[in-house]
Amino acid sequence: MKRIIYENYGDPDVLKIADSEIPQPQSDEVLVKVMAAGINPVDYKIRNGSLKFIYRAKFPRTPGGEISGIVEKTGEGVKKFKTGDRVYSMLPPGLGGYSEYVSVKEHLLSELPENMSFNEAAAIPLAGLTALQALRDKGEIKEGMEVLVNGGSGGVGMFAIQVAKAYKATVTAVCSGKNVDFVKSFGADSVVDYEKEDFTKLDKSYDIIFDAVAKSSLSKCKKILKKHGTYITTIPTPGIMLRQIINPLVSKKSFSILTKPGGKDLDYFSELIRQNKLIVSLEKVFNLEDANLAHKHIETGRTKGKLVIQMEHRI
Repeated sequence: MKRIIYENYGDPDVLKIADSEIPQPQSDEVLVKVMAAGINPVDYKIRNGSLKFIYRAKFPRTPGGEISGIVEKTGEGVKKFKTGDRVYSMLPPGLGGYSEYVSVKEHLLSELPENMSFNEAAAIPLAGLTALQALRDKGEIKEGMEVLVNGGSGGVGMFAIQVAKAYKATVTAVCSGKNVDFVKSFGADSVVDYEKEDFTKLDKSYDIIFDAVAKSSLSKCKKILKKHGTYITTIPTPGIMLRQIINPLVSKKSFSILTKPGGKDLDYFSELIRQNKLIVSLEKVFNLEDANLAHKHIETGRTKGKLVIQMEHRI
């Protein structure tokens, strides 16, 4: 099988294609023929070494934390899935989704409904679960809350808006002017164009501020955070991790989100898909051989929606 590897930290050109043996599933694992793999900013941040204080790479390493595909084979202890099933998953650190085949623990998989393509599904797991776990677990979102999503046009922001609306919250999204209509298509009630207005100076306060692109800070957002509000960021910097220690002592909470893979949480999105209540926007689809170009693209920080790698499975 083909997969992408890198053997040291560096720029996108350290990524190269390699031949490997197809893994064999253990008793509680499912061998997935990967049809598509999602691309996320964390992929390049691990690759370039900027997150090595959290994710220590064992080289060679294959990037990628989310996949969709078809069950090729199951371990003897697997009960939920069978050969031929459509599935998708967020992978644990170190497994690597930029690969034609991956062996995944059964409990990390969810069934993919027929009314969504593999490319669209591969964009959901990591970004979608980040949004869900941030708002539900850290923000304790409830109906009627006022939620602000910074980075509404990005992969995580796209799902954060839709999760917040599913919880019947009122959502304000922040993005560039050219993406206002795009962000509104996900259900945002109002949109702030950061090129014209600083959202941290709005004459309004919020129960949850979710910095889905990690480009602001608690100190900047404090003035628009309600007394018992919560600020959440996607990057677990040492400062924000230390700040979490005093959360029980202060009224305004702050959290970073370390997303946990899990099939049960993905089932939440599967149900939204079945009901045609989830929109997935793909900006571009790459081939496996062009993984370095995909990383160069996402490093611009201007991605609209999600990027994915589509597998070709040449014989």
